[in-house]
Amino acid sequence: MQNRIKSSARELHNIHSLAMCAVLTALYVAINSASVYVTPSLKLTFSYLVLGILGYRFGPVTGTLSGLACDLIAYVVRPAGPLHLGFTLSTMLTVLIFAVFLYGKELKLWRVILSRTLINLAINIALNTFWLSNLYGKAYTVLLFERIVKNIALLPIEVLLLMFVLKAFSKITQHIGNH
Repeated sequence: MQNRIKSSARELHNIHSLAMCAVLTALYVAINSASVYVTPSLKLTFSYLVLGILGYRFGPVTGTLSGLACDLIAYVVRPAGPLHLGFTLSTMLTVLIFAVFLYGKELKLWRVILSRTLINLAINIALNTFWLSNLYGKAYTVLLFERIVKNIALLPIEVLLLMFVLKAFSKITQHIGNH
């Protein structure tokens, strides 16, 4: 793990990596801006795909710092309520979880399933529900049910989309690297 942390930190000194992080951050902002709010506490988005790429490609240091930039820039571009740094922490933790399971490892479906399941349970259901409860003054348990249903129902779709995107990203970056 220590070698993967050092490797990820070295990405901060690589201009190509920083440029790719900037492009991915812009993509995150665009996708996040197209999010659909079903209720004030329930959002449908595909921005997690970019966070998955950041964790997979750039690891726990560079990826997590890019997650910080993603969340803060997305808020500046399209604020959805007051700024709550708890959601920024959640975004960073999401990238970190992807990095722990995927960075520097062979891309396997079981790793994607485990990382996405942990994110849905620990971040989306537990932590983000707490932030929403804190932000809007609603009871945690009131928000919890709809968030559990959404995250469990979407999990298989999210896993398949993420696996497809990560494989495509890997092939594209390998192709670019060969030229």
